[in-house]
Amino acid sequence: MRKLRTAALIALTCASIVGTLSPAISASAAPACTRTGCNGKMASANGCLSGAYAISTFSRVDGNDPNGNVAHGDLWYSPACAAMWGEYNTAYFGDGSTVRLDFQPTYGGMNQTATSVRVNGSGNYITTMVSWEHSVAFCASSATGNPDGNDTCSTWR
Repeated sequence: MRKLRTAALIALTCASIVGTLSPAISASAAPACTRTGCNGKMASANGCLSGAYAISTFSRVDGNDPNGNVAHGDLWYSPACAAMWGEYNTAYFGDGSTVRLDFQPTYGGMNQTATSVRVNGSGNYITTMVSWEHSVAFCASSATGNPDGNDTCSTWR
């Protein structure tokens, strides 16, 4: 019994020393891009998802959907990458929207489209990123009978 306690104490001491001497492992890797360097890139492929959060949202129903399914859009912000992107989720198999990330210079100017994605049925659709240094809105537009009009957008951020 004494040998067993001694062996356990030695193992615990060794584990403590190894733990003290081992280098700390980073919780997350540095992002591959920041600000304008992220323009046109996917957040998931560039380490921008960690700590990201939705800063504006919208919901819409396609007027052609007989079940009245609600599609949902989120404008995401990544503090690590200082960039934003849009994510659109729809359950309607006939959703033929186009989702786009619009931007303009922070102090005003012409609206421009940073990226757009054609929706082809139910699923999750994600845009590429644009720098947070711009004012940004995420929109879904459809030629089908959307009761909210042709465009449904998040607020400008």
